[in-house]
Amino acid sequence: MTIPTDSGDPFSLDGRVALITGATRGIGAAIVRRFATAGAKVALTHRGTERNERLAASLIEELGSDRVMAVFADAASGSDMATAVEHVGSAFGVVDVLVLNAAESRKLPWDEIAIEEWDRIMEVNLRGAFVGALAAIDGMRERGYGKIITIGSVMATNGDPRALHYVTTKGGLVAFARAMSRSEGSNGVRVNCIVPGAIQVEREVEEGSDPQKTLAWLNQVQALKYRGQPHDIAVACQYLASSAGDFVTGQVLTVDGGWTNY
Repeated sequence: MTIPTDSGDPFSLDGRVALITGATRGIGAAIVRRFATAGAKVALTHRGTERNERLAASLIEELGSDRVMAVFADAASGSDMATAVEHVGSAFGVVDVLVLNAAESRKLPWDEIAIEEWDRIMEVNLRGAFVGALAAIDGMRERGYGKIITIGSVMATNGDPRALHYVTTKGGLVAFARAMSRSEGSNGVRVNCIVPGAIQVEREVEEGSDPQKTLAWLNQVQALKYRGQPHDIAVACQYLASSAGDFVTGQVLTVDGGWTNY
């Protein structure tokens, strides 16, 4: 088993190659920025829409093409993810940090969810974690070292009657991390799940949410009386991805301002 040395800073990501799925904006983009700033070479995946192309190009311009690259991949496609890992390997080296961030969601009563929509959410959110891990695991095993991080949701604990399919997948990602950590620990691969709370992202604006009403509601359930930001999740990911988190595996790190204390 390989235990890499660091530059004296246990939170440094110097020498790491990270692949982050679904990372053109929101939490994913914050992780890209945090990892690149901490010294990693970072690849992000997206599905190739005009908006995603534009956002990915902006991140590369901001952080530098020597540090960040973007690859097309549908997170639910095993062949897409295998090709993405190959491209990253050719450009940056073996992927040793995989953040399974890609997710789809929509809110509606559970009995109005079409079977086709249920299947698509399962494919992206759960199958995506499976095929992503399959694509990257051989390189990690060969090195005897790797980090896989799934991104869950506090909704898996609290429930949400408006998003049964999404909530189900997020609970599955907790179990996925726990089970895989048992399977891959002897290969030096650490697998953990970060569970965000109510993080303020662009989608809220698009869905027409009132930020003041949301904050007033969260002030009733959170111990901390302010909105979580994508950066809060990114720094938690950095901890798990760095050598500071080398003795942590099979764990769920909840970053929710104390919401689930209640």
